[in-house]
Order: sequence, then C-alpha cells, then structure tokens
Amino acid sequence: MSYESALQRLRDERGRMSVTQEQMSRYIHISQSYYSKVERGERLLAYYELKSMCEHGMDVHFIFTGQRCSGMYKDFFCKLKYSELLGCLSILSAAVKYLYVTQAGAQWEAMYRQVAYLGCVEEKQKVESNVFYGLRKQLDCSQKKMAGELGVDVKKLRALENSKTLPDSEIVYKLYDMYCIPPAAVLKDAEGLANVISCLLEMMKKEKGEFVFRFLTELHDNTLFPASADM
Repeated sequence: MSYESALQRLRDERGRMSVTQEQMSRYIHISQSYYSKVERGERLLAYYELKSMCEHGMDVHFIFTGQRCSGMYKDFFCKLKYSELLGCLSILSAAVKYLYVTQAGAQWEAMYRQVAYLGCVEEKQKVESNVFYGLRKQLDCSQKKMAGELGVDVKKLRALENSKTLPDSEIVYKLYDMYCIPPAAVLKDAEGLANVISCLLEMMKKEKGEFVFRFLTELHDNTLFPASADM
C-alpha cells in the first residue's frame, strides 16, 4: 500500500457519506482550498483534524487500513468505553497469538501480523501507553533507527515519544502500514477501536470468531452484573 491509497479511500469515504469538500473542511476546521490539497497529497492532516473526522462519523479505520467491518459484532463493542475496548483488544490479541502458535495456515500468519505490536497500546496505565515509546521498546531499537523507519528526525521522534507533539496523517498511516498499529489507538477513538476489534473477529474462522465474541460478551456481562453469592 501507499499513502496515496489512503487518500483514495478518503475520497471514497467522503463520497459514501455524501459529504462535499466544503462540508469536510468545515467539519475539521480548515479552509476548503487546504482540504483540496490534502486529497491531492499536497498537504497533511493534523492530529486534531483526524479526531474531528472521527467525531463526524467518518470511518477513519477504513481510510487508513482498507478494512471495513460488516457490522456483525460492532453493535456490542460500540457500547463499551475506550478502556473496556482496550481490555477486549488485549484478550483478542492473546487469542490470535495462541492460534498462530498452535494452528498452521496463512490465515493465522496474516492475523498475527495484525496483533504482533499491539502490546504498545493495550496497557494504558503504563509509560508504554505512549504508542511511539512503547512500539520502539517492543522493537528494541534505537531512536535513530525508529526515526528513520518513520521518516522523521530524532528530535521529532523524541517529541512524539514524550507527547510534546502529535502525529500527522502520514505518520498515522506509516504506523499501520509498517506495524499494524490501528489509527484508533493513536487517536484514542472508541468507535474506531470497536471497528478494529470487529474486523479482527471477522477475519477469524467463523466458529472461532463467534467463540471469542461470546467469551468477551459474557466476561463483560459478568463483570458488570456478577452473579449474587446468595443465589
């Protein structure tokens, strides 16, 4: 894939939502001329402009990854808080990694790639909750090497790791393209993370996806409404 493919999906998603360039520019608080340059690849979208797209119902997950869930599982996950979704993602990632080790086949190799580096976003209470710092530590590489991978200088990477600057659309794209870090985890977008989990479940063989889904729903229900010890 290339960043141009993400721009094409941006145009496709805008068409699906029947949103004009002028309307989009108002949604994300930039001029129409600037937005037009974004779609032509001449400008990048800033972090909060991407957040605004999420808030206006654009499928940012599809734009950056090319994946669009059917909605089979999404209704349930859309009811959860972002912190709960992180927990679901952690459990789902563990299930995929187990199946990758125990089951042969290209399907599990493809799915393993989707979850291999999600450890940098799953435990938000740790220092590694900063995606850039956590990913570099998981890769066990230097700031210089990581900066080169992302196409930025070391000073900018250091600022990203310290949350002193925020990623633009091209960096968000590279994080997914190279490491399958979903945009929703970078943007802290709950609906987007619901899309990520739903897409992963749909990628599983049907019986395994439904089994994991049932486990997650029952775990959630039993946590919120535990059976009374008196019953």
